[in-house]
Amino acid sequence: MRLHHVSFAAGLFLTVVIAACPAAAQDAASEGRTAYTPEYFARVQPTTAFDMLAILPGFRLVEGNTDVRGYSGAAGNILIDGQRPAGKAETLEDMLKRIPAARVARIELVRAGTPGMDMQGFALLANVVLRSDSRLAGRIEAENALFRHGYSAPRGSVQVDLDRGGHVLNLFGAVYRTIDDEHGFGTRDRFAADGTPLRLAGYAQPEGETVVETSAGYRTPLFGGTLRLNGLFKDVRMFADIGYDIRFPAPETITGSERNHTRTWEAGLRYERTLGAADDIELVANHRAERETGIDREISGASSDLSDERATSSESILRAAWRHHRGALALEVGGEGAINILDSRNLLFEDDVAVPLPNAQVRVEEHRGEFFANSSWTLGPHLTAEAGIRYEISRLTQKGDSDLAKSLAFVKPRARLNWSPGAHDEIRLLVEREVGQLDFDDFVGAASLNAGTISAGNRDLEPETLWRAEAVYEHRFGAGSVVLTARREWISDLVDQLPIFADGAIYDGVGNIGSARRDEIEASLKLPLDAAGLKGVLVTADATARRSRATDPSTGERRRISKDVPIEAKISLTHDLPAWHLRWGGSFVVAEEERSFKIEEIETERLGGRLDLFVEYKPDARWTIRLFGRNLTDSAAVRTRDIYTGIRGDSAFRYREVRTLRSGRYAGINIQRSFGG
Repeated sequence: MRLHHVSFAAGLFLTVVIAACPAAAQDAASEGRTAYTPEYFARVQPTTAFDMLAILPGFRLVEGNTDVRGYSGAAGNILIDGQRPAGKAETLEDMLKRIPAARVARIELVRAGTPGMDMQGFALLANVVLRSDSRLAGRIEAENALFRHGYSAPRGSVQVDLDRGGHVLNLFGAVYRTIDDEHGFGTRDRFAADGTPLRLAGYAQPEGETVVETSAGYRTPLFGGTLRLNGLFKDVRMFADIGYDIRFPAPETITGSERNHTRTWEAGLRYERTLGAADDIELVANHRAERETGIDREISGASSDLSDERATSSESILRAAWRHHRGALALEVGGEGAINILDSRNLLFEDDVAVPLPNAQVRVEEHRGEFFANSSWTLGPHLTAEAGIRYEISRLTQKGDSDLAKSLAFVKPRARLNWSPGAHDEIRLLVEREVGQLDFDDFVGAASLNAGTISAGNRDLEPETLWRAEAVYEHRFGAGSVVLTARREWISDLVDQLPIFADGAIYDGVGNIGSARRDEIEASLKLPLDAAGLKGVLVTADATARRSRATDPSTGERRRISKDVPIEAKISLTHDLPAWHLRWGGSFVVAEEERSFKIEEIETERLGGRLDLFVEYKPDARWTIRLFGRNLTDSAAVRTRDIYTGIRGDSAFRYREVRTLRSGRYAGINIQRSFGG
């Protein structure tokens, strides 16, 4: 605890020192902001705000992490009319795709160090400013996609926005079905160490979800400030129909199914008010509740297995912040409190006989508080600095099959330096400490009939912590940009797979396995080809190379962190033909691989490179018709499981299972019409 006090004091000292230094004498009214008007985006004929953000130089959309408990760290890098969404259940991409391009007055690119802005740790924010002269506006969407094996993915949605003198009402509703194109039809075979077939089987596992979603938002002036209210209901029914057709060593048929039903309710509010010329306050409150039921079945001959999982969870958040900005100086202080609860119960039956699961009935409750202080200061015409400190305390209790109570406290400092050596270049340096949050599901034991495994809940989990150092170089040229990032993370108490001993048996589980390190190199490119004679052609590319090292608790050997993807890359091309009201393009995602190092197996997931194409026609400013084809490479999703007779490192190799699935190429049509505005 003494180290916490020292770190907190040092971080707070740095924050106060920067805040206390005199601000440089310069006009900060537009400092750190670059405004892009609709004329800038007209060349790509955008349909929604999401299309507009895709061509912002140097900008890359980062979704908020809705799995993070509390509000800090859950917000992404998008503002709408200067405010973040008060809710957590909707993705930023979904919100942006609901905003017609005609409703956007401008998009502001906000850089770190901009006075009066809560950057939430991001170096860049995009602020989508909507037109204020719109009375009634909205969008109607219809879509359907057809898959090779007879499945379809229809979608219908309606968005209505009503503005009455600053009182704004937003209503949205959607009904749709999605098909998981990383599952489908293929084979699931087993082989001995020398490659001899042990089992050969045709295999099917088509998966999808049926979703009903509705949300509402309301904004109104109140007591000299602005109040935003939001509400959401979402009903998701997941389905998977599983079938084995074993042909070797002996004919056999195995059938199974997975059904999961999740209901989510959310309500939130955000209030902001300016207090004089240099101060403002922000209040955020949010409550979210979720109920989940899952039933898995497997039938083989005369035997049958059933897994029954039920869980309810809730989160309540209250956050308050005060911001002071004068000239180039900005200071923010505040606090946040959150209560999170998970009630989970899992059952397993084999031929109607109950099978005990370790820690299968658990109630986890967390009371968490966080206090923060952030400041930014302009050190010169081309140099800005930021410093921040967050202090988190929490009380975690667990009841049920095992009881536990623990208190945690962490200090999380951050410092960033931004240097612009020229009008088109910026260098950003970052050092920060992050503390992960425990996944409540890791406290609960569960069974997977499909994989034939049982995992144990772990009551002794501790949050992993890391120090991150990052350097970013950004260069802008006309409407294009290139961003290069180098990052290193030093991780303590890494959360990964390890053996759990319970009731005289060994189970796979999640726990802390010690120290680790992760290195990442990222590159992002936006390249208009007008100068090369290809008018209206834009190439975008994003790539990440990742290398991590941790010590495997089963073998003692060094290996990558479970689920780290070594290479991620995507390249896209769009060609706009305004004279013909056409836009076409495509994207290619490079093959990816992730690996999980479990106790008695190594599981590797490989997804082949995928090509998507589209053509879009806009007969007028309100109609958009898009034809699309996806997974045109008919790429396979391959899962390889190397199974051992016991704990890896001490046990013999048992067999290798290879599951190869293809969903096939599929095509569809999307029709949108905007109205009003």
